Amino acid sequence: MMSYKDFCEKNSAKLKNNTDAEAVFNFLCNPKNINNMIVISNLGLPAISGIVKEIENKFGNAPAFPMTNFTNRQIVGRMVKYILEKFGYEPVAKGLDERAKLRDFTGAKLFKTASVYAQTKQPVYSLNIQIVSE
Repeated sequence: MMSYKDFCEKNSAKLKNNTDAEAVFNFLCNPKNINNMIVISNLGLPAISGIVKEIENKFGNAPAFPMTNFTNRQIVGRMVKYILEKFGYEPVAKGLDERAKLRDFTGAKLFKTASVYAQTKQPVYSLNIQIVSE
């Protein structure tokens, strides 16, 4: 099961009662955002490229978990890793790797680099995409 509580137990117990960090985690767990991260990863770009601007806009000034704090941005990276691992993805390029630099099209102002992922394992979870006519 993918849960904020499980993430905290495995990564940072001190975040357990941080509602702002939990809101970021829940945003990242949205199926639309997971699909976005997977598609972007399959293009060989940093996973958060398609959602980083929205992360910064929604949570940039979150009182208990501001994105202006470098450590909090790293924790977002750990959240992404935790989530994408469930879909069989692992980081292939991090930090100083040229591929990990966020491109201009992302509109990111706070995040400069992020991990690039590739599917290397059997997924625990899968997404079902559905087209529904109105």
